[in-house]
Amino acid sequence: MALTANQRNALSNSAFVYPSTRKYPVPTKAQARRAGISERQRQGIHRNALGRAAQRTTRGSYSTVARVVKIRGSGIATIHGPRGTTARAGFKSARK
Repeated sequence: MALTANQRNALSNSAFVYPSTRKYPVPTKAQARRAGISERQRQGIHRNALGRAAQRTTRGSYSTVARVVKIRGSGIATIHGPRGTTARAGFKSARK
């Protein structure tokens, strides 16, 4: 559920985790409504921001993005379990 260019441009700087560079859009319900983003799409955007921040090759702290997602109230807390037990692509999980 990607944002269109018009939807992303309609979001204010405060809707981003890093407002100065407009990275990781995580809009509140009101911000999403003004930009024409549905609730389902908004939750997908929050999951995507968490997933992107969890990747090793992207800039941005996972803990910062997770904190903003939690504050903005999507009901999505984390994308994985306790720290150190998550398997990355190509690796087996320590837990079964």
